[in-house]
Parts: sequence; structure tokens; C-alpha cells
Amino acid sequence: GGAMLLNEKSEVKVGSFFMRREPSLGVRNHNPLNIRYLEKNKWLGLSKTTPNVKGFCKFDCVDYGLRAAIILLLNYIRKRGCVTPRQIITRWAPPTENNTELYIQCVCGRADVHPDHPLPTEGSPFNRFVVAMARQESGIHLTEGDIERVRQTFDIQ
Repeated sequence: GGAMLLNEKSEVKVGSFFMRREPSLGVRNHNPLNIRYLEKNKWLGLSKTTPNVKGFCKFDCVDYGLRAAIILLLNYIRKRGCVTPRQIITRWAPPTENNTELYIQCVCGRADVHPDHPLPTEGSPFNRFVVAMARQESGIHLTEGDIERVRQTFDIQ
């Protein structure tokens, strides 16, 4: 009867809370840092058919999504004056739609970087930060080597 149905539903709800049944949007879009789609940003490797999925970029493969993320983070640091992890994350994931403080603690903890010290634009701390951001945004597990490889592949200075 009705009780059985209710129980099945609640189990599904509990189950889906602990374990996602499907890859996250960031994974499906090859956009590990969940970059928002803006018409003016003609990112390399954007999907020709569906560049915009629910307001986020869709890329042809994860390397293009990572390339865009690295360039965007470097622009935050060099052009927008967001030089510390706290400043970067507060702009990336504003408190209006995120628990920004928790986000900062999680990312900086995983990356082993200080929230209020300027983030270098290359090397291990930067790479660890991008890895931790990707994990926070889409649950994807990347390595420092992935970040380094994409930087070299696309010659991102």
C-alpha cells in the first residue's frame, strides 16, 4: 500500500543524498570548475551543438574545460586583483548562491594553501588549488600532473 511506496521513495532520497547516481553536471559538460557560459567568451573546445547547458559551458573534452578554468583563474589573479584563495573563491562562488566560507575551508584544506596568502600563478600550490576547486565544483578527481599537462599542451603562461 501507500506506506510501502513512501518507504521506497525515502530510501531513494537518502541513497541519492549519499551517492550520486549519475556524473555531476561539471563532469558531463567536461567543465570541472563549472565555468558559466557567456556568449562573449569564445572558449577553445566549446561544444558546437550545445555550448550552453543550464547556464554552464559544455566542452568537447575535459582538457578544454581545464584550459578555460586555468586561464580564468590566472585572469582573476593578474587582471581582477583576486590574488588570495579567499578573494578568488568569493568571486567564483559568491555567498548569494554558496556557503562560501565552507567552500574556502574545504578547498584550502585540500590544497594545503593559506586562504589569505597570495596564490602563486604556477607550480605546485597553484596546481593543487585547481585540483581542489575541481573536486569541490564537480567531484572529479584530478592530479597536479593533469593541470601541468594542460598548461604545457596549450602553452598557458
